[in-house]
Amino acid sequence: MNMDLRDQRIVVVGGGGYLGSVMTGQLLEQGYQVHVFDTFRFGGDSLSHLEDNPALQVTQGDIRNIDQVTNCIQGASAVVLLASLVGEPACDQDPKETVDINYVATKALAEACRYYEVPRFVFASTDSAYGIQEGIMHEDSPMNPISLYAQLKMQVEKEILELGTSTFNPTILRMATIYGMSPRMRFDLIINILTLHSFINGKITIFGGEQWRPLVHVADAARAYVMCLQAPIEIVAGEVFNVGSNEQNYQIGQIGNLVAEVLPDIAVETVPQTPDLRDYHVCFDKISNTLGYQVSHSVADGIHEIYAALKAGMFDDPTGQKYNNVIRQE
Repeated sequence: MNMDLRDQRIVVVGGGGYLGSVMTGQLLEQGYQVHVFDTFRFGGDSLSHLEDNPALQVTQGDIRNIDQVTNCIQGASAVVLLASLVGEPACDQDPKETVDINYVATKALAEACRYYEVPRFVFASTDSAYGIQEGIMHEDSPMNPISLYAQLKMQVEKEILELGTSTFNPTILRMATIYGMSPRMRFDLIINILTLHSFINGKITIFGGEQWRPLVHVADAARAYVMCLQAPIEIVAGEVFNVGSNEQNYQIGQIGNLVAEVLPDIAVETVPQTPDLRDYHVCFDKISNTLGYQVSHSVADGIHEIYAALKAGMFDDPTGQKYNNVIRQE
């Protein structure tokens, strides 16, 4: 761990999002200076609880604007790149915008960090790039993306790693499907939306059931980035890590049963057909063995906290646009 973090400025690109707002809070707690760069596409209140922290700087901008980007990254100790259009439905809505943000602007930002010799660069990728495969996926397993979102993540991963030098050290974190409470809440992720449907309808619908899906709580996901930033640079430079835990690989049908166990009055309906064909079981040994990473939240914990927040009326309209990454067409 760094001995003195007061001079460590971390730029979190996408630091106002679902994962980013949680990570920003964790970095500030650790004593870092944090510079958030975000479009705040879904509103700017995700960091309002941190706005009085003198170690936080916020810039509203778009990663497609390279001038805005380079103004932020120069002199940074590290850059964490979370910003992207996230998820298959959001990416399929406007493929050109998706390519511009998730590939063209992402690679340009990485190249800018390389030019300005930002020593650490951590890129948020996805386990969904494994696609549909039998067996257990490791970091060196072949990728089989079945969506534009995953395809671009796979492509840019490779090109970012190829940029590595002695003064620019990229690391790739492939995320399991995230769940749990965040200052910028999302209700379009499997655990979160099933909990919402449980609250609103008293029942949930499971599509398919046999497909494997790894899960990780948003607070545990954020902590993986913090640990990566604090690890000796030679351990993480040029590396790819799956982020999650072996115990939280679930089949979709098991997830439905788990929701029903946590919320026992909920009815579960199963529909054999599924619009989401992804099926991948992931090994998380590498991040555990290399960084000592362990998760501290279970899926049951996530269901409990989300249901309690809904019951307490914390969300004005949990089915509203700001809790969903897909921009609805009027």
